[in-house]
Amino acid sequence: MKIIHTADWHLGNVFHRHNRVAEHRHFFGWLRDTIVQQQPDALIVSGDIFDGPNPAAEVQRLFYDFLTHLSVEHPGMSIILIAGNHDSGARLEAGEELLRLHNIFVRGTVWKDAEGETYFERMILPLAPRGSDTAEVVCYALPFLRPADYPAGLSVQDGLRHYLTNLDKRLKKTAFKRLPVVVAAHFYAHGALIQAHEHSERLVVGGQDMVEIDTMGKAYAYVALGHIHRPQAVGNCANVRYAGSPLALSFSERDYKRAVNLVEIDTQGNVETTSLFYTPLCALISLPERGALDPQEALSRLHSLPDAQPDDDREAYPYVEMNIRLAQPEPELRRRIGEIIEHKAVKFCRITTSTYREQSAQDDTQRPAVENSLHSQTPIDIAKQYYTARYGNEMPEALVERFNIAVNSIDK
Repeated sequence: MKIIHTADWHLGNVFHRHNRVAEHRHFFGWLRDTIVQQQPDALIVSGDIFDGPNPAAEVQRLFYDFLTHLSVEHPGMSIILIAGNHDSGARLEAGEELLRLHNIFVRGTVWKDAEGETYFERMILPLAPRGSDTAEVVCYALPFLRPADYPAGLSVQDGLRHYLTNLDKRLKKTAFKRLPVVVAAHFYAHGALIQAHEHSERLVVGGQDMVEIDTMGKAYAYVALGHIHRPQAVGNCANVRYAGSPLALSFSERDYKRAVNLVEIDTQGNVETTSLFYTPLCALISLPERGALDPQEALSRLHSLPDAQPDDDREAYPYVEMNIRLAQPEPELRRRIGEIIEHKAVKFCRITTSTYREQSAQDDTQRPAVENSLHSQTPIDIAKQYYTARYGNEMPEALVERFNIAVNSIDK
């Protein structure tokens, strides 16, 4: 049985004010070609299909057009879609009955009966190879679990264990009890590698949403995870994997490799996993890659970027951010950058600035102590102290004059 595992599409994402429909269309084109080449029996999408709960009509059309192409081109392939934390599970399930007729199975929410009992059986999906009616693998299709989905008082860890235990019990009562099991889920697994800063996965502070994978790697043939954007195996479990996102969701993700996982499972449950790498339509460029440039260096680097040409494919322009280190305020810098960027073959995203002080061996001993309280100081005194602390030198006279004009206008 061959399965392609992907996740975290984030359809509808807007990256620093830039629409990404063309990038997702490019990814879908590549994925369609990959499915033609690999001929998988199933496609699993492990959540965060959309970037938000109310995707635009253009984005939904892109998604459903893609599903239509797959169902026409590969009628024997099963497609399993689960909701992630960014998705509206109910909206995702709106066309469930129609999609099911095309071998597309959507699990967006946890169903419960009138007594509040969870309908676990709905999450157990037997999967057959193309051209066969005999199931060879079972998929547990678990949407993103919220606190209301599991018994009160349980942690995220225990809530997931509650679901898996109940799914195992129910599977044992079916004719598929001896088949290998694939778990499709969307959570933050302990041991998963993420960016220390500017991560975009909406993780709970303190790791309270983190789940120990325990014995999942031994209990199940393969665990197809979504939520973390870096493709990776978790811990020492080669069969517990994040597919990662096809597009970067922040500049901190610019160096991630992009891939889907090809998973091959034999009848004994032995698994072989291969990463199929994808090159996105648009690159991400940080100037510089590490650290920051001074203003003149920044302007020089911008001038060196390629000029836009009339026949360019502008949708493929790379995204660019610039990190600048200031020794003093540069009120005209953004305007000058804007004038240069306007004619360059890039999608400019942002400027981040930092400051530095020229250090000397006597910095600490010669720094004057502030003995007066704020109440006994004038606004310009406070402004000068702040400027010196931030830039390491005295406030220029021209800036002092402008500051005094501003203060006087307020006093009037």
